[in-house]
Amino acid sequence: MAENKWWTLLFFLWMGTLTTLSLLPSDQLGVKTPPIPHLDKWAHFVFYTIAMTLGALFLRERQYPKGRMKIVLTTMAVTLIIYGMIIEVLQGITALDRSAEWWDIGANILGVGFGTGLSLLLFRRVKAFNWRD
Repeated sequence: MAENKWWTLLFFLWMGTLTTLSLLPSDQLGVKTPPIPHLDKWAHFVFYTIAMTLGALFLRERQYPKGRMKIVLTTMAVTLIIYGMIIEVLQGITALDRSAEWWDIGANILGVGFGTGLSLLLFRRVKAFNWRD
């Protein structure tokens, strides 16, 4: 893989965007959403799938070949799950119009799990990203 810092930049931009979207009052976002059942939970799932995949690529960029893939992926997964829990707590204790929900944490965890699976496939099947343990 070429030595560059694009995955690092994309990961931190994504996490900054995720943090901002999670902590801004929803009326300030000005987003009109279609009436899809549980759309909020799907958004959590997708956002954390992307976060995990970008996080894995970021850590691969930083740790390969010295870091063991499973340890690196586990570290990122646990970090993102804790991050998601902290965001939910912040939503619950701030005066914003946000609320902490257990189901959001569950959707985050499922997204991290799916992103981990995608990352494993990417690292094992795509030659440019190959990371063998």
